[in-house]
Amino acid sequence: MTELALVGDIGGTNSRFGLVEPGTTRVAQVAVQKNDNFASLEDSIAAYVKAMGVSGLAGAAIAVAGPVEGETVHLTNRNWSFTRESLRRAADAKAFRLLNDFEALALALPHLDGEDVVQIGGELPQKPGVKIVLGPGTGLGMATLAPLPQGGWMALPGEVGHITLPVVTQEEFDWRERMSKPGVLFESEDAITGGGLLRMYRAATATPTLATPEAVLQAALAGTDPAAVRTLDQFIVWLARVAGDAAMTMQAKGGVYLAGGIAPSIVEKLKSGPFRSIFEEKGRLAFVMKPIPVYVIVDRFPAFKGCAAAIADMR
Repeated sequence: MTELALVGDIGGTNSRFGLVEPGTTRVAQVAVQKNDNFASLEDSIAAYVKAMGVSGLAGAAIAVAGPVEGETVHLTNRNWSFTRESLRRAADAKAFRLLNDFEALALALPHLDGEDVVQIGGELPQKPGVKIVLGPGTGLGMATLAPLPQGGWMALPGEVGHITLPVVTQEEFDWRERMSKPGVLFESEDAITGGGLLRMYRAATATPTLATPEAVLQAALAGTDPAAVRTLDQFIVWLARVAGDAAMTMQAKGGVYLAGGIAPSIVEKLKSGPFRSIFEEKGRLAFVMKPIPVYVIVDRFPAFKGCAAAIADMR
């Protein structure tokens, strides 16, 4: 009988699971479970494994939205805590790996093919190079993937959500001022996230009528609310600057990947608008940026491939 391994991608609201054959990144039996239905992550894992009728798994790799240092790990946006051993036992797995969600996304990058991404400018790299992945969602996460001299890759966690927002024009300074609170540091993820999109919108009009990030995004794409349109346009400008700064800092000649739920929904605006020119806007070093490809990840479960790659490395 073919050995199987468990992969999981755990957020604050949902837990997503699938099964892979160790050594491959082909995921089957994908299920999405509401976290509200379970008292703990261990219970959620055990329920999935039982529903699939599998036991004695060869391995398991679980990506979680939060830092994974220390013995006891806490989910950032949910009151769940666990250990690696408690999750391994819940999965009934011989080997186990716990990953940060963006670490898993970074490990997935070499395994994303043409159907998994949409390219926005740049050139196809001729040799393995540093890649970065960043994604506006609930927060603004980032990780780097570096090629190793002997082959293979190393994922390096990073942070762009807590850097200074790249404000350039007077209009942008005024906009940030309207979003800021006295004495409170304003960070990039205060604007370049779902919550930031709503905060930007409320600062863009004296009479806001939209109450959620999803409503702002939909109105902007439909062109039905001028303030929402301006908000999304500025959101894209700041996203382009942050992505460009990260790419220049890391010399990410292997590509920049945009992950999360927002980027796929605005991919046409990213392709047709100023995103690419702003991304490359680095003065006399613009020639360094021009060949760097940008990809929007449209695969629904990209972290699974990173978890599968981590399982393959355990063998």
